Order: sequence, then C-alpha cells, then structure tokens
Amino acid sequence: MPDSAISFSCSVIIVSYNSRDYIPACLNSVQEALKGIDSEIIVLDNGSSEPLTMQNKQAFPAVIWLDSSENLGFGRGCNFAATSATKNILFFINPDTVVARETFRKTLEYMSTKPNAGIVGCKILNGDGSLQWACRRTFPSPLAAVFKTIGLAALFPKSRFFASYNMTYLDPNLETEVDAVSGSFFGVRRDIYEQVKGFDEDYFMYGEDLDICLRIKNLGYTNYYFPGTSILHFKGQSSRTRRFRSYVDFYKAMLIFARKHRNYHLPIFIVAIGIFCASLVGVFSRLVPQWWKILVDVSAVVLSCTAVASLFDIVVPCKTIGLLSLAVWIPLIVLGEYATSSLNGSRIVTVLFPVMSLACGFSIWKLNTSLACFLPMILALLGILFWRRLIFWGHYFYTIFAKKRHRSILLGGTSDSIAYWFDRYRVVPEIELLGCVSNTPEKVTAENREHLLGPLSEMASICGRTGCRELLVFSDICGYHEPFDKEWLQSLNLKTLLLVGGTKKGDFAVVDLNYLY
Repeated sequence: MPDSAISFSCSVIIVSYNSRDYIPACLNSVQEALKGIDSEIIVLDNGSSEPLTMQNKQAFPAVIWLDSSENLGFGRGCNFAATSATKNILFFINPDTVVARETFRKTLEYMSTKPNAGIVGCKILNGDGSLQWACRRTFPSPLAAVFKTIGLAALFPKSRFFASYNMTYLDPNLETEVDAVSGSFFGVRRDIYEQVKGFDEDYFMYGEDLDICLRIKNLGYTNYYFPGTSILHFKGQSSRTRRFRSYVDFYKAMLIFARKHRNYHLPIFIVAIGIFCASLVGVFSRLVPQWWKILVDVSAVVLSCTAVASLFDIVVPCKTIGLLSLAVWIPLIVLGEYATSSLNGSRIVTVLFPVMSLACGFSIWKLNTSLACFLPMILALLGILFWRRLIFWGHYFYTIFAKKRHRSILLGGTSDSIAYWFDRYRVVPEIELLGCVSNTPEKVTAENREHLLGPLSEMASICGRTGCRELLVFSDICGYHEPFDKEWLQSLNLKTLLLVGGTKKGDFAVVDLNYLY
C-alpha cells in the first residue's frame, strides 16, 4: 500500500523502569520505523532507581520525556503517559524491544483493513529468534492453568485441549483472531482505549494486558495477532531488578484477574488456593533444576563449621549449621541466584555477609572467642564464592582449548565506550573478540586504535586471515551504530549481531539482526 494510503497518525508510548541500557537501541529502532509516518514518541521514566541520564534524553530531542518520582506500575504508568498523546492510534511497547523497520507501517496498514479491530499485536521474538508464546493467548481458565502448571501444555504443544492458553498448536505465521496479545507491543485506536478508560490500575505489573484485552473484547471488538511483522523482546529486563518482587506481582495479578473476570462457578477462595499452589510450583520449578547449587552451598556451610570445630576442639551446635544454611540460600533465592543459570557471585558478599553475621551472632554467641564465632561464616562465604568462580573459569578454559569460542569482530571504534568491551569479552566463555573494524578507520579513537583490524570494506580479507564468522554491531548510548550492508555481509558467510545495552556494569543482549531485517 503506498504511503499516501496510510491515513493514521500514531503515538508510541514507552514506560521505562531501570532500562537505560536498552532504551537507546529501542528508540533508535522506533525512530527508524516511524520515518514518513505522522507520529510522536512518549517515554516515561517510571521512578527508576537507575534513572535515564541527560545524555540519553539529549540523544533523542524529538522524544517527549516524562518523569515520575515513584514507580507507578506498568498500567498506571501507561495511562499517565497516554495523557500526553495526541494521535489517533496508540502503540504501547516495552523499552527492552527492538522493532523492525516496517513494524509500525505494516501494523497501521493492517489496522486500516480491520475496522472492527480492538487490539492488534505482532509476532514477538526472543533474542535468538524463537517465538515468545505470550504474543497470542486465550484468556486464562482454571483448567488451562492446571495444564500449564503441571506441564501438560508443554508436553502436548499441538493439542488444542492441553495447549489452549498459548495457542502453540497454531502456525506462528498464521493471522489469528485471539483473546489477548502481549503487553510488550500492541496497537489500539485511541477512541477504544478511552472508551475502556485505559489500563486497570489495580494491576501493578503483569495481567494488565490480559485485562484490557478482555474489556475491549467485551465491547464487541476483535483482537488480532498479526504475524506480518515482528519485534525482538529481551523478556523481563525490568523485572530483573526486582526478581523476588516480580514473582509476587505475577501471582497477585492472577488473583486480581480472577476476582474481576471470573466466568466460572468455582468459589474465589478455591481459585485463590489454586493460584497459591501454582506460585509454589512456579518457584520450586525454578529451584529444582538448580538444586545442586543449594546442595553445594549448604555443604560449604557444613564443611566450614566442621573445620572450625576441629581447629578449636569445640562442638559447633546444630543450630549454628541450620541458621547458617538458611542465611545462605534464602538471600540467594531473593537475589535470583537459584532461579537463573548464572554463577556470578558479584552481589553475594553484600547480601550474605550481614545476614550470615546475624546468624552467627544469634547461634554461637556463647563461644569463648570471637574468631570461633565468625570463622565458620568467613569460610562458608569464601567457599560459596570459590566454587562459583571455579566452575566459571573451568568452563572458560574448556571453551578455549576445545576451540568452541565464536571468533567475532566488533563494528565500531569511533566511540571511547567501545574499549571496555575488549576487556569484558576476554572473560565471556562463548566469544573471542578479535578486534574492531569501522567505516571510517581514520576516526577511530586512540584508545581503540590498538584493536583496529582495518576498514569494513576490507572485511573479506580480514575474515580470511582471522577466521572471523561473526560481526558484532556496537550500539552506543545514543542507540547509534555504524551502517552496514547486510546482503554483502551474508555473502561473506558472516553472522551479523547487534549488541544492545552494556554499560560497564550493566546487562547486555546480543541480537541476530537477520530476524528483523
């Protein structure tokens, strides 16, 4: 459809919470995708403990920046930001996303062909290109929740009966009428949004997307899953900074949804019990694959107490071992150490040390020497940190000697912030960073010049002498990255990846650009 046929204007609304490492790449992709469309971008910094910097804001002068002194939650934050919107189509997207160049244009064109459309969502991919099943859903029911909780939905993904919630039985490339789409990206007409009075602010985080989809559908509109375009979503970046609290918010949202939209005859207290049981299953399902970590940590406590008992010829009470064990794994659960595959203990000391100190103080305060009191704690803490680093470095050297590391080159170098990536990637097991290339090698900073391999135009010869098979495209704090010819790089059998985020202490993601362009 030609540009003149697009009669819509749109407002893109982004609510950011501790996402300053990801939002530059998001905004850069959004601005690129909105070229030629009457549009505006509104970003709310939603009470972040790590707020967006002035440098972030100055890099995108066309963006309407809003700030909140407190975390309003996702739904309330979206409603607040939407009050500044002036266009007739509203797009709500997460800050930890990257959109394709045609995402907004194609979605607007699709909405123009569907006068009965309520909410329209597109295909949402993980960073590795796999589909996020939440981009098309039915409304939750007790039976669907049971199937999902006990694993039958995953065991029979092609069954309409067992896998009804995430609709995994359908072709991901099939346009579908759905009950709900993901809140990480969707479009809605402004008049419909105002008709349902926006998001329900009783939800703090999670569930608000299901709720607004249901209320819009109840008005007689149809919600659509449109696979004609896609975005990449680095799922859960905001919740990573609130790991334990995010679990509570999720199951609290389930209970709120059940109370507001119950269309079955079960008493609400039975539903509440079911949600509580599901929350326990959810927590323990994350712990079970990591049970060996708990076992090793508790073993470190037992061995440290045994060593102190032998050294001082004393009997360490059983309550000491019990309290120290609790002081180990409860904080680590809160940190999310057992819920992820991470073996990085960088945050362990600041949390474990004071908690274990209290445990020692309560349990063995009657011992004669302060050394005997706190030595078990010190030894246990060292043991917990030691085995994590031992496994990390063991895996690191294995990938080196087994030649399993990806030989990669960085596209960039005109920014000083690129230099620390070389230090960082020296300790990333899967990637061997060989150096950098640039479209303008004469502008590469002195700090990065030692890593310069040549201009991008000579990539063929550079690959020949280095064996490089990946090009990592560096995206700076302004979301800018050097231009490149994707087809030409593909002809060199090079995999093109975008580095998103990655301040010196921040998280980062690696995105395969072939899924977007």
